Amino acid sequence: MSKELSGLPPADFDAEKAILGSILLNASLMDEIADKLKAHYFYDNTHVAVYELMIDLWSNGKQIDVVSLLDAKKRSESKLATEISKDYLLELISKVSLINGVSSAVEIIKQKYLLRTLIGAADNLKTLAVSGGSRPEDLLDDAQKVLYDVSVDQVDKNFVSLTDVLADTFERISELHNSKNEFRGVPTGLIDMDNILGGLHPSDLIILAARPSMGKTSLALEIVKRVALLQQQGVAIFSLEMSKDQLSDKLIASTSGVSLGKIRSGQLSDDPGNNDFERLTMALGELDQAPIWIDDSGSLNILELRTKARRLKSKFNIGLIVIDYLQLMTGKGEYRGNRVQEVSDISRGLKILAKELDIPVLALSQLSRSVDSRDDKRPMLSDLRESGSIEQDADVVMFVHREEMYHRETKRRNMGDVIIAKHRNGQTGAIELAWVPRLATFDNLQGARVKRMID
Repeated sequence: MSKELSGLPPADFDAEKAILGSILLNASLMDEIADKLKAHYFYDNTHVAVYELMIDLWSNGKQIDVVSLLDAKKRSESKLATEISKDYLLELISKVSLINGVSSAVEIIKQKYLLRTLIGAADNLKTLAVSGGSRPEDLLDDAQKVLYDVSVDQVDKNFVSLTDVLADTFERISELHNSKNEFRGVPTGLIDMDNILGGLHPSDLIILAARPSMGKTSLALEIVKRVALLQQQGVAIFSLEMSKDQLSDKLIASTSGVSLGKIRSGQLSDDPGNNDFERLTMALGELDQAPIWIDDSGSLNILELRTKARRLKSKFNIGLIVIDYLQLMTGKGEYRGNRVQEVSDISRGLKILAKELDIPVLALSQLSRSVDSRDDKRPMLSDLRESGSIEQDADVVMFVHREEMYHRETKRRNMGDVIIAKHRNGQTGAIELAWVPRLATFDNLQGARVKRMID
């Protein structure tokens, strides 16, 4: 059936003609294929022009036939339409018998288009590589992005009118209103946090920062556990500080209720009324079903992260990425000791990744020592370490603060504050969580509600 001509890029002219002829015979086929077959998928320019006229007629509720197309051609400003004639349209109809169903022809045309896209990208990369004007790391990243875009068919994405966006927005708001208990983003299961953030939103870069030992990793793992177990959303953890075994121990402890100390020492109880082994077995069974992937590479740069994340998104459709922590990553170039610029490139790369994969990226970050030198130890945005661009790139910035780390006699022992200092699309505020020392994790307070608001 295919009559691809030697020396030309991949294309199936018979399939292109046959599907256009099929539409001329049965205009209702447009209802089935209009959202699947785009005009630029066609290789032949005249075929592009015919299909664009068909789309225009169909969109305006008009009949699609030879007479209508010839009339539309007269009013068209497209130079491509000049080749359309009555004989040409009749020839399209004569090719209908060459295909076995419209769906298969659409797939053939789309596949040929994707092949041409890959060939074009490869040619461009080859030209850049031969010229020597680009670094190999940048070329590799460009190649991986092209492959990812093609694999998830993002080639279909284009500008949309505000009218379409508003319609989708109203539908989404209506669904949220009717569901009552759902959030637009991925719920964390931490009630106060979800009430302020509305869950973790796709394409958002969320920074979770604290001074050492405040529990930012513990809070991140609690979110990971709840997202994976309660929401069944896939989560990828890139841990540059802790090993996979250490992360596993913390997840098992918080899930089972068996203290982290017991798990690490092996001093477990098997008493009938307090059987640690039974609780561990149940927790292991739960976590075994959790869609969590861990990468504990000792070093990781932004290019490697993007490559691995794209692969996980394509293969497992992950819904959240967690990075522990940002300052341990490296950038993609030579910075000649300019760490501020390097961290800026990393934070910008994380935001681009969140937008590209359309999932939230939760990146942990260290705070500068300036916090410790102040009387008021509560963190501020200016305490973000090494780069103001972290604040600029982030959609949400949260701080973990436990007063007992500075004042042992405080009445707020075993409590932690999560300060939402920046929220690009909503309110800021401070919430209280319970700190559970023996499990090294956070939990909801009883009757959780927003306790304080930041001015």
